[in-house]
Amino acid sequence: MSILKGKGAVKPDIFITGVMKGGTTILHDYISTHPQISSGTQKEIHYFSLFYDKGPDWYESHFTNVPEGNRTIDASPTYFDTTNTSQIPRLIHAYAEDPRVILITRDPVERAISQFIHLKVTTSAPALQDVDIDEFFAQNFHDAYRQNTTLGYYLNQVLGFSLYTRKFITYRQEFEKHQFLVLDNQSLRESPRAVMESVFAFLNVDYVDNKVFGVVKHSNGSGINQISLESYNKLAEFLYPDYKHFCHQAGITFKEAVYDDKQSANIA
Repeated sequence: MSILKGKGAVKPDIFITGVMKGGTTILHDYISTHPQISSGTQKEIHYFSLFYDKGPDWYESHFTNVPEGNRTIDASPTYFDTTNTSQIPRLIHAYAEDPRVILITRDPVERAISQFIHLKVTTSAPALQDVDIDEFFAQNFHDAYRQNTTLGYYLNQVLGFSLYTRKFITYRQEFEKHQFLVLDNQSLRESPRAVMESVFAFLNVDYVDNKVFGVVKHSNGSGINQISLESYNKLAEFLYPDYKHFCHQAGITFKEAVYDDKQSANIA
């Protein structure tokens, strides 16, 4: 149960941990439709990953004026994406009395494409503005690990955020089985009500249907066919072995995104 702290402040005990461009926003919005679950002042707070030095009072100030008896939710993809050690999952586990952690992932090739497009739109770095998507992924993947160029820095991030297995194992080791749920973005898109039934059961609340569960939302410009077949094959060779292992470990179905070169269309 959530623990009250101060007038109207509730410690969150539901955490959506990632991945970036993986569906955390829609899942957060779906969960927040439940009358017994409230969101904070913003969806992404990044307390345990980026702002832990601000302290618990700062964190909990995002969860004031919550209806009495309600639980609260924090959805911050960086809790998973930036997990290089057990520190973040341990901080979450120690913070909440009985936390519920949900990891939502997405086909890693689709996710990498979506993040590049997101970066190109939101980041003013000239190096990103002057490169198209196939040029970006034509870089040497292993050289990008050195991050000694601007493009190498961003490519290392895009690829690193698309590798799930090691980070998943770190979380699985820190949480009990009843505290950790793994979801697939594709399943949420295709069968939202069935997935939300499992989510609410995991959170120990009754299923409450909502008409928004049937609304299918897609990220603009993030499909497989935004890249050339050569780029697709390169990303697939690099990312799918890890993704297949992750799916096996997490107990979800492994599927490769299907490339249709007749529909391919690169962005400028």
